Amino acid sequence: MLSQVPTTIPAEIRDYPEWRCGRESYAVWVLRCDQSRAIHNLFNAAREHLKGYLLKPYHRQPHITLFVCGFLVEEDQYNDDFTQTQLDAQVQALDKANSQSFEIEIGGMNSFASAPFLEIRDPEGGIPRLREVLSRGAPEFRTAPYRPHLTLGLYAEVFPSEKVLERMAAFSSEPLWWRVERVSLARYRAKEIAGELSYEYEHWLKP
Repeated sequence: MLSQVPTTIPAEIRDYPEWRCGRESYAVWVLRCDQSRAIHNLFNAAREHLKGYLLKPYHRQPHITLFVCGFLVEEDQYNDDFTQTQLDAQVQALDKANSQSFEIEIGGMNSFASAPFLEIRDPEGGIPRLREVLSRGAPEFRTAPYRPHLTLGLYAEVFPSEKVLERMAAFSSEPLWWRVERVSLARYRAKEIAGELSYEYEHWLKP
């Protein structure tokens, strides 16, 4: 978390070949919230509040990361590879689970060392239930403990954490409630560090 380090960790608009190792597409299960006007308004207001700190351009739509899959590949070679067989198993697990929709609260600004975000509160426990279902089909690739969040962008430079946290503390907005009605498999071009998400599969939850 940003409060535990002296400065932000910046990103660059460039290819990261040492991470990609020749692979092209990265996949992640998300809660897709880009079609909610209220969330868009909150997302844009939060980004405007952090103007001057965020990397540009940033084309990624508002979303809540649910489960990180990894690089989409035909054959498993690296520990962050993800195959069609694993995806099929996850889809089957979702179909069998027959999970219900649920409500979450979005609001309150916080930050990882590399990215600011909006906090997520999940009083019904819907997010961990969905994560458990997806884990039946394939293990998650994760380098840090999971924390639900709505990413606002990436940091453009090295900034003192104290200054960024002061700016965040001045952000005033009413939290909003949003009903999670579907789970989406998203992918993005790994060469584009802040590129747009494309949605490959939608699983609708029970009303």
